[in-house]
Amino acid sequence: MEAVLTENPAESRTMDGYTYTTKPVEAKIGPHRFAFPANYYDDQIGPAIGGGVGLTLMWPELDAAPPGTRSTRSMSDHHRAISMSIDHVGAVPIGNLLQRITSTESKTEDGSVERQDPRNRLDRRKPAPEQFGLTPYVIDEDRMAAYSKDYLNQRGRPPVRNPRYEDDWYIARSSGDTLSTFIKCDQPQNGRQGLHIKGAALVSDGADRVASCSHYFVDQADSLSVTLFYPSVLLKDWRSIEGAARTVLARYRIR
Repeated sequence: MEAVLTENPAESRTMDGYTYTTKPVEAKIGPHRFAFPANYYDDQIGPAIGGGVGLTLMWPELDAAPPGTRSTRSMSDHHRAISMSIDHVGAVPIGNLLQRITSTESKTEDGSVERQDPRNRLDRRKPAPEQFGLTPYVIDEDRMAAYSKDYLNQRGRPPVRNPRYEDDWYIARSSGDTLSTFIKCDQPQNGRQGLHIKGAALVSDGADRVASCSHYFVDQADSLSVTLFYPSVLLKDWRSIEGAARTVLARYRIR
């Protein structure tokens, strides 16, 4: 298993003629500047060409991997790598972003039948018993039946649907009932998520594919949108994962 490195400016590794280090590399995200250690970046070098910022946290420590180890990761380490994408949001109020993501208004035409699709609207799903401190929101089959009828009447054909591949949605709210976290995950296939946890390793459970989650939250103060990607078997640790991501942003912000 790939060890996780505690930040050490003297740590380095040379691979294929390039020396990977933990030295800070500046990134500009909107009007803000950060100095993330190089080994936090997805390529363990720095921001992408064009300025996109993607970081990687290794589960279960939720820290950066040692420099120069990205290309030699085992499959288990590949699955343990949590991707963190960071964007500045200036076009819409940051406080409304999660509401936009969990609705159809920005993705459909006003008045279209597609805008009423219960699969893609939080306000047309229905809450289920809490899991891991999250509220699952499941598809309301009564609303889905009504939507399918309306769709057929307007489009002349039923909407394409494969329930096995419809995302599971999970929500967390802050005090005041404000939406604070949105996570959507692939459904398990025949009860299997593709991986199971064995100590600090993620091991195949024999399924054909690995179910994954997309985890969205915002940094209100800096108008940042953060998206995390990880296997759904790690959903139980969502709070720790989000906390680690917030800590990285706060720790390495320089202006």
